[in-house]
Amino acid sequence: MRRTIGAIIGVVALASQAVQAHHGYAGFFMDRTVTVEGDIEELRYANPHVVMKIRTADSTLYTVTWQAATWVAKQAAVTSSTFKAGDHLIVAAAPARDPASHELASVRVVRRPSDGWAWTRQTPFPPSSNYAGFVRNGSD
Repeated sequence: MRRTIGAIIGVVALASQAVQAHHGYAGFFMDRTVTVEGDIEELRYANPHVVMKIRTADSTLYTVTWQAATWVAKQAAVTSSTFKAGDHLIVAAAPARDPASHELASVRVVRRPSDGWAWTRQTPFPPSSNYAGFVRNGSD
């Protein structure tokens, strides 16, 4: 009986650490926002997160990690057919602490200038130096 209880406690402790590590944003400056503009090179619309690879004009490839696909569909009205490879986007998000990684998380704005589509997270976030003129399309 004691072994069973000990095993259960061990499994629960390990599982909670895995969940915490998965959702940790320690590697990102959550108090900052940077804006990246470029073309979608790759889009993975699946759980646990929607991930976009965006190539900027200077050929830098950024990895943008959004929320879970179900959250993105419900809160931002974005489905697997909203964006496609080649779409030109402007994304504002929290930058990685390691700038060489070219990663962004906690997406705050997504804008597609070609047709005026845009989404802005409603919760407060710090403005970036080049964050201006975005219109809200969708809700958080």
